[in-house]
Amino acid sequence: MEHTKNESCTGNKQDEEGHHSKQDHERACLEEYKRLIELKAALRQSNLNPERPDANHLRTLDSSIKRNTTVIKKLKMINDELKDGLIEELKTVNLSKFVSEAVSYICEAKLRSADIQAAVQICSLLHQRYMDFSPCLIQGLLKAFFPGNSGESDSDKNARAMKKRITLKLLMELYLVGIVEDVSTFTTIIEELTSLEHLKDCETDQTNLSLLASFARQGNYFLGLEGHGEDACDKFFMGLNITSGQKRFFKKALGSYYDAATELLQSEHALS
Repeated sequence: MEHTKNESCTGNKQDEEGHHSKQDHERACLEEYKRLIELKAALRQSNLNPERPDANHLRTLDSSIKRNTTVIKKLKMINDELKDGLIEELKTVNLSKFVSEAVSYICEAKLRSADIQAAVQICSLLHQRYMDFSPCLIQGLLKAFFPGNSGESDSDKNARAMKKRITLKLLMELYLVGIVEDVSTFTTIIEELTSLEHLKDCETDQTNLSLLASFARQGNYFLGLEGHGEDACDKFFMGLNITSGQKRFFKKALGSYYDAATELLQSEHALS
């Protein structure tokens, strides 16, 4: 009996320790999240109000084709390990005549999720130095969402699906930090992903549903979902200035596509 009582006490103590450990973990996660939001807010202010170098300063930098080509080729290999060195190199060259080439390499980069923040830092630097960088970048990234060749192989389709996923994540992060300013960038993407024409192709439909789920999860602020309960975080997301009409559009588009996909699957199941 005493043995059972001791076991019970030990078990209760372990449960209590586990509860405290979970609370500590949640608290640490929240603090880290708040820290990241503060960093995004600071970067957003810098990007929304860039102090771009004037022509005189740019003329003091290396404008040679050879040097600029060497540097911009590295934009195709963006990752956290190379980020700091690449940023320093970008500060030494004048890319004024090579902005479109720089954008091309960024758009071709095979980014991983872990590389997104490094890409955001590099894009922020280029945005703050060259006025024509961001419009060119946005147009380049949007190309990932439009239909490719009908004769694509399975590996090409998989690569394209992965490219869409990473590009969507990157664009959403660029929106948070003020490089993408126009919400219409995302209405264009969502209109494409929720086109009912895609329901005719099972693979495309599955890819789009996955992308839309990622959009809803990562970009819940586009849908007007509940805040985080932290004043600093909620203030940041409120400052994104997404209108109620835009939020309704995103909700309706996602809901309608989900309903149509569900109805199609149910009808196909009934026939099988």
